[in-house]
Amino acid sequence: MDEQSTGLVHSSSIRTRMAIPNIKMTNPIKKLVSKQRKRYTEDGFNLDLTYIQHNVIAMGFPAENLEGVVYRNHIDDVSRLLDQKHPNHYKIYNLCSERSYDSRKFHQRVATYPFQDHNPPSIEVIKPFCEDVHQWLARDSRNVAAVHCKAGKGRTGVMICCYLIHSLQCLSAEEALNYYGQKRTFDKKGVTIPSQRRYVNYYALLVEKNLNYKPVVLTVKEIKLDPVPNIFNSGQTCIRLVISEWINGDSSKIRKVYSSDVQDMRRNATDVTIRLTQMTQVLGDVKVECYNKHKMKKKEKLFHFWFNTFFVREPAVTENGNRENKHCGQHEKTVHTNSMDDSTNFRFPNNQMRTNSIGHVGGSDNRLLTLNMNKWDLDGHKDKQNKLFSADFHVSLLFERTDVSEPVVGETLSESESSSCTTAEEEEDGWESGFRKPVA
Repeated sequence: MDEQSTGLVHSSSIRTRMAIPNIKMTNPIKKLVSKQRKRYTEDGFNLDLTYIQHNVIAMGFPAENLEGVVYRNHIDDVSRLLDQKHPNHYKIYNLCSERSYDSRKFHQRVATYPFQDHNPPSIEVIKPFCEDVHQWLARDSRNVAAVHCKAGKGRTGVMICCYLIHSLQCLSAEEALNYYGQKRTFDKKGVTIPSQRRYVNYYALLVEKNLNYKPVVLTVKEIKLDPVPNIFNSGQTCIRLVISEWINGDSSKIRKVYSSDVQDMRRNATDVTIRLTQMTQVLGDVKVECYNKHKMKKKEKLFHFWFNTFFVREPAVTENGNRENKHCGQHEKTVHTNSMDDSTNFRFPNNQMRTNSIGHVGGSDNRLLTLNMNKWDLDGHKDKQNKLFSADFHVSLLFERTDVSEPVVGETLSESESSSCTTAEEEEDGWESGFRKPVA
């Protein structure tokens, strides 16, 4: 290559490097990606970043390379802002389970409390996060906490709202959620996923009542959809329900505990009731998913939701003092299922059933509890026109509680059990039952 050509290449390289910061500052794609999230546009910066309080920041993921140049916050811009405005007095909180970055960019002051996008955190993650933030901010009045997930809205909002409740700056979940929505977004829609909002309510209850959380075991007896989803009226569809739970409070690993058989739907049925004929026990954070499969189409998820067994407290409505008697002689709209390969009960590695006291529920003698979810308590749908579900659609779960004086039978997972766990993405593939029996 001659001297002139070399000079042209060198000049072009310089122009490219000089253009990147300008792209980062002015790229309109970043504003489009931010949607309704408020951006920080002072002091020569233009970042998807908002001061929720003077010492609490919500922001998008600090990305590198082309991603940071084109549509996310560039990690160098974020570190430059924090180093300028809060030198030696900031700490980053990364909530992403799916990705990380070089913590040296932030002087090693990075803590991780990961959980999956579009999901709530494990209830056991929230208090340690809140205590970490509270201790960091209390250490020095100049300290700030910068919290992020990927977009810096849903997961970030859940944890910041819980911190506001933890520190008694907000006295209710509603107050915290409204405050965050107003501060972080132009449309006041901060945390919108129902299960994420539910977990903010859970934490508010723990703080308000000064409750000591511990995992509680419940046995799932039945799941009812009422009325039948509108798409089932054609008679050409079938339904499947899946129940999963985090493993030991680890929101990066999920295990199926139950998968119903694929059931054809009868015409003119008024509701769908699936009774679990096997012993199906759940503990802590639990996910329920409902799938639909049209005979001529691929399967699709109708909805899902998360709940925590500790907060299931409503006594079930009984007839003649015995809910079980109500189901003797089921009429034909009720589906009896057993998804296991054999008739053995679900047991743990030490071959014991899960047990735990649930005495905090109250003084009722009723061993049956219920959890009711209306249409807008469910994740994964935007059925404002009532095309999928009627306006009064709801899902109810019936549980049996276990009152014993013994301590909890712990989940000490072997390596073989851990390796059999699936991620949330993996478990949704295929129609086959994904039930994984623990190794005896």
